[in-house]
Amino acid sequence: MLKQIDATTLYSAVRLAVRFSEYGELRQNVGIGTGFVLSDGPGRDAGRYLVTNRHVVDPNYEKDRRWQLAEVQIRGYFQHPRDPQSSPEWQEAVLATPVVHTLPPSAWHVDLAVLPLGTGNAVEVAVGSGRFNSLPVRSLASQRDFHESRVTVGRQILMPGYPGIQERVADRPILVGGVIASDPRFPAAVGPHEMRDEVLCHAFSWEGMSGSPVLCLVPRAPSWDDMESGELSTEIVLAGVNAGHIKVRDDAAAGAISRFVRSDVLAGLLRQAGANISNILFP
Repeated sequence: MLKQIDATTLYSAVRLAVRFSEYGELRQNVGIGTGFVLSDGPGRDAGRYLVTNRHVVDPNYEKDRRWQLAEVQIRGYFQHPRDPQSSPEWQEAVLATPVVHTLPPSAWHVDLAVLPLGTGNAVEVAVGSGRFNSLPVRSLASQRDFHESRVTVGRQILMPGYPGIQERVADRPILVGGVIASDPRFPAAVGPHEMRDEVLCHAFSWEGMSGSPVLCLVPRAPSWDDMESGELSTEIVLAGVNAGHIKVRDDAAAGAISRFVRSDVLAGLLRQAGANISNILFP
């Protein structure tokens, strides 16, 4: 679990620029989004996985364009966790032959994608050391966390991401706060539209923040110190992945109601991609 929000948490968000090809030729337009890296263990030998929305990296997810994913550029900062007062270091890397894992056609509605950073999906470092801050897989909220009201309506959530405002994206991420607005035990719904495996939150989201991690502050099991002080402490879990805002009109670039895909669904996709998630409950 995560104990606090700090600079390393903020810089866990990375900025994605995605290039597509058509009939073998690179297209001029570049898609943008946010992503984050999950690590399934400590040390350099741990598996690392880039997580984002499917609509960021799959050009045919919502429309049949017949395009192909050509490359994914990852940009961001590395904040050394052992020296939080130091200046973060700018990093740039490229997945020139990206391998994307998505859920099977029966779960087409799930807007998630996982790209392993390792064997078969080599990272070409352009600037820096190629290190990015990561979140631990063990911080994923499980099915039990949702169904036993640990992650529930009214809980505070935080999302670091790279919003595109006036067609420009800042070099540094921002942290957006809000609360869970729908009952996570049931599909999210707005009017007649039902969104399976998703949760609504009252938090601003801009274009470019698709794929941001959604972090939730939850009660921690009380320790002896808590009992003596009479204060209950909290911890932070990864509740899901931001999938964008609810649009009040088609051209709305931002919205106050956002939606995210639940973390227990992400856990199943991570297992499919080869991550060690033996301690996570998933569908």
